Amino acid sequence: MRCFVHHDQEAVGICLACGKGLCPDCVADLGHAISCRGACEQTAREMHAQNIRSQAILNAQKSNRFLMPAFFIVIGAVWGWFTFRANDPFNFGTVSGALFFIWGLVLFMRQRRLYKDIDRNLSK
Repeated sequence: MRCFVHHDQEAVGICLACGKGLCPDCVADLGHAISCRGACEQTAREMHAQNIRSQAILNAQKSNRFLMPAFFIVIGAVWGWFTFRANDPFNFGTVSGALFFIWGLVLFMRQRRLYKDIDRNLSK
């Protein structure tokens, strides 16, 4: 691959921001990536900062991933239990409680599958 600016020189890398080939004269080493000297340095720094923020958000989400499903499961069970009547077991309260409980289970399964896929993709 040749340098985008200096067509007679071999590229030593690709700019993180614009994806163009860069020769040693055009490259700016940012420590975490390379970019076009002057033109793309700020954009590449912002992209790196965005990646770091995204990783922090993902890590926070991983620790909280089962809070919402647990909330729906507990609320559904409690609501269904307190509204259950032996003479009318299928009243509004027990049915809605069962729906909350089922929705919590569905969320739990979806979250589990989602984070397995994320972990699998990150380990590649």
